[in-house]
Amino acid sequence: MNQDQVAAKLSQIQSKNLETVFSLSEAALENAQKLVELNYDASKAALLNAQENIQQVLSAKDPKQVTELLQADTLQDVGNQAIAHQRKVTKVLRESGKEFADVVEASIEQAQAGMQDWVNTLAANAPAGSDVFVSAFKTSMNSVMQGIEQFREASKDALATVEKSADQAFEAFQGQLAQVKKAAAPAKARKAA
Repeated sequence: MNQDQVAAKLSQIQSKNLETVFSLSEAALENAQKLVELNYDASKAALLNAQENIQQVLSAKDPKQVTELLQADTLQDVGNQAIAHQRKVTKVLRESGKEFADVVEASIEQAQAGMQDWVNTLAANAPAGSDVFVSAFKTSMNSVMQGIEQFREASKDALATVEKSADQAFEAFQGQLAQVKKAAAPAKARKAA
């Protein structure tokens, strides 16, 4: 294998890596756009809801009516909107995590196949008497392949951690809303009595 063939093989491997990077970048931009749109929609809904609540407070005839407007029902509406927003964000994060894991998986397999092909081509075209060098080179490449496998496992673990963290954050948020509703319920019951 001459220098031009080695360079061509490395160039081929590098171009596949660039395709992977572009694919990941495109997916990241799409997911960032989804998150921006979700946050914009949530902010818009919250402002409209706040404007409606302010209008109701301003049109109230007495303090009791204002107090009733600011009770648990209002908090429940805000909480429901926040939960719906959090679910959408969690869905986008899960989808982007899965996309990332799929691209990483494909690129690892692609890199391994390319490297193995390159090593086999190099070994087949090695000059006579270079068996020791070829053997050492194959051993070092096998070590690189093992490192790639470790990276693959680490990326799977990272995805699982992201999903678990998203679930925990969602559950914590729901727990906080339940506490607010529970605290607001006795106050509402006392006023009714």
